[in-house]
Order: sequence, then C-alpha cells, then structure tokens
Amino acid sequence: MKNSTKKGITFKIFKITSILLITSTICIYLILYFLLPSYYYKYKKSNIETGLNKLENTVSKLSINDAKKYFDEFNVKYTVSLTIQDSLGRPVYLPFNLIGMSILDQGSMANAYSSISISQAGSILIQGNNQPPSTYVLSRQITFLNDNQDYTMNVIVPLQPIDEASKVIFNLLPLIGLVVLIISVVGAFIYSKIITKPLLQINNAARHLAALDFEKSCEVKSNDEIGEIALSLNELASNLQHTMNELKNTNLKLLDDIEREREIERKRREFTATISHELKTPITIIKGQLEGMLGNIGVYKDRDKYMNRSLIVLQDMELMVKEILEVSKLESHDFRPQYTEINLYYLVNNCLKTLSCLASERGINLILNISEEVYVQADEKLIKKAISNVINNSITHSAGNEKVFVNLYVENDRVVLTVKNTGVHIDEAEFEKLFNPFYRIEKSRNRSTGGTGLGLYIVKTIFEAHGIEYKMSNTESGVCFKIIFNRSN
Repeated sequence: MKNSTKKGITFKIFKITSILLITSTICIYLILYFLLPSYYYKYKKSNIETGLNKLENTVSKLSINDAKKYFDEFNVKYTVSLTIQDSLGRPVYLPFNLIGMSILDQGSMANAYSSISISQAGSILIQGNNQPPSTYVLSRQITFLNDNQDYTMNVIVPLQPIDEASKVIFNLLPLIGLVVLIISVVGAFIYSKIITKPLLQINNAARHLAALDFEKSCEVKSNDEIGEIALSLNELASNLQHTMNELKNTNLKLLDDIEREREIERKRREFTATISHELKTPITIIKGQLEGMLGNIGVYKDRDKYMNRSLIVLQDMELMVKEILEVSKLESHDFRPQYTEINLYYLVNNCLKTLSCLASERGINLILNISEEVYVQADEKLIKKAISNVINNSITHSAGNEKVFVNLYVENDRVVLTVKNTGVHIDEAEFEKLFNPFYRIEKSRNRSTGGTGLGLYIVKTIFEAHGIEYKMSNTESGVCFKIIFNRSN
C-alpha cells in the first residue's frame, strides 16, 4: 500500500511542487542576501547623482543664501549629509547633523576628506580615512550667482542600514526556512489534491469502463482539458453501452434465428417422415391390388372393380402431393406474398359458389351474412386458398342437415370473417394440434372424412405469412373459426 501511494500521481505532484517551492524560496533568499547590497549601492548612487545634477542646475542660478533651502530639502529627501566648502576648505553650509562637529572643529572636515577620486561622470568621490566602510562621499565643484569664488559640494551617503538589513535577513534564516517549509508542504498538499482529484475520478470511471460497467459516470465538471477528457470518457461509455446493447440484441436475435432454424429443420424432418408414412399406405394399397390383379388371385379377378379403387387411391395421392408442393412453396425462404387490394366480399362469395355443390351433396345449409363491400391488402390467390380450406373444413366435418354461417363485417376499423358450423364440438386440447401437418381428429385416417390433414396447416402458414390474426373456438351450437384482417384505406 505504501509503495502504491508513493507511485501515485498525488504523491508525485506533492513532491515536485514542494521541491519547486522550497528551491524557489531558497534562490530568492540567496539573491536578496548576496545581491541586495550591491544593487542597493548602485541604485542609491544613481539616484543621488541624478538628484545632484538637478540640484546643481538649480542652485547655480541662485545666491548661496537662497540655495541653502534647496540643500536642506535635498538632505531630507535623499537621507544624506550635504556640505558646502569654499576654496580654502572652510565650511559654508553644514546640515543639522554636522553642525555640532563644525563648532568643535571646523578643520575636521578637511581631514575627513583626505582621499579624493574623480568619477567617470565628472563627480568627485571622496572616501574618508575615518569614515566607516559602509559610507561614501560624492564631491562636485559648483558656483553661485554673483559669486566668482569656486565652492566644493560634498555629499556623505550612509550605507549602514542596508548592511544591517543583510545581517537581519541572515539571522531570520531559520524562521523564514520554517515558515517556507510549512507553506510549501501545506500548499503542495492542497494543490496536489485539487489537481489529482478529477484525475482519480477519471481513473475510477475508466476502471469501471474496463470492467464493462457503464453505469459509473465521471462527475468531473470543469472547462479545462481535464473536463474535456471526462466528457469524452462519458461519451465513450455511452457509445460503448449503446454498442454493447446492440450487440447483445443482435446476439439474442441470432440465437432466436438459430433456434427458429433448428425448429424449422426439426419440423421439416418430421414433415418428411410424416410424408413418407402418408405416402407409404396408398402405395402399399395400390401395389397389393396390382399384384392381386396380375396374379388373378381371388377377389382381384374382378379387375375393373380394383382398377377403379386403385384410381381413387391415386387421385387421393395426387391431391396430397399437390398440397405437399403447396406447403413446400409456402415454407421456402424466398417466399413473399404478392400484396394487392382485394374485395373480400367478392372473394368470399366466389369461395361459397365453388363449395356450394359440396354443401348440397352433404345436406349442409350455407348461410352468408355480409353487410358491405370491404377491401384488404393481401395475396388474393393465397387468401382465397385459405378461406376455401376453412369453409371446406366446416362443411366436411358437419353432419347432414346442419348449418354453416359465413359472416363478414367491420369491427373497430378491422375486417372480421367468421365461419361457424353447428352440431360439432372439439376438445379444447385438440385446437392447437389441428394446425399441425397431417393431424386428423378422427383416428381412422379415412381420407373421405378426414382429408389429407394438410388443410389447416396450409391455412396457418398463409395467415402467418400475412400477419393475419386467427382463432378457432367452440360455441354453444358448434365451432367458430374467426379471422381478423387489417382494413385497407
């Protein structure tokens, strides 16, 4: 844990900031201690020489008595001691801080200025033997108004305060160092926390993102580059979440497709096996009859009778093969209904006309109740096939003297077609099985009463291809097949 803390960005920023602050403070302190005296000396000298030039230009136009006021102002302004001597070295003007000395010994000034040098600017710099090393003297020749005598203007500049200031700075080094250390450490700690807090939040959000946890967002809100990184990270998380959801949905859809394909393949195998079984029976019958007729055996000597029976079996097989081909076409991958606008009124009427003969043969009373002409979008050929199968089923499975009601009406802007037959009841458990291929309620599997077993399976396939709702249920008097179409505008 300690090694992790030392490697963290917070500790690194804290360490670097502390070192920079302490180093900067030490450099500033050393610059002040070593360079301040010499800089102050140059500044003081330059400032006084500039003032002397202005003073010299001013007093040269005045008498010595009128100029004393300007000498006093100069002494106060620059904190110096300015004196004026005549050509014999006698004091003509003394500042207040040197008046006592002039009374005691008027010749001491001459002794004090025993060493004289001339600066490059023409000023005379006098360093007295008895002067402390932290003072220097500037000396210039001047003249006054209406006075032909040459005078010497001496300026004593004290430098003792700056030397004392340097010593004070040196003595304060421990205290200054302690204060700087505390400020540096505390400041660096606060600064590192402020800088690294959003970075740690971004790192935390990135860890959640790496673990595919998209619920954790980065809460950094600032207008700088760190804020832009946080915003980009949140956008990345949102995009990844969206992509992952799409991928998940795609995978689920793919699994559904795979499962559907497996189910279709399973049904296809079952369908193929059922077809083989359904075709095996009539083939066996025809084969037996033909062998009997060829061998002129027993009852098969009446060839005309059994040839007629074989023909009937072949006709049933032909019908079955046609329906098998129809189912195969409907279940093919490239099958698409050819939608057109059809008049359902005329279509149902045509179906009833076609099946009226069958109804008459079985003694079934067909009753049609259609209120108006209605239009739907569908494949006319397929819908006609499906409706014909439904009505045919109702007629075929009804006993003599029963009724089949065909109703067509509009309900809630949808078209409803119902086919009801009386005198029939089906067990509720059988309804779902009725739509399976080759399933027949009557177990004798007699084709004259039960058909091929593919009629309702074809109806189901056609309606599901169109997205049409359908339902089969018992009523008080019989069975009702209900079909619901979307009405065409």
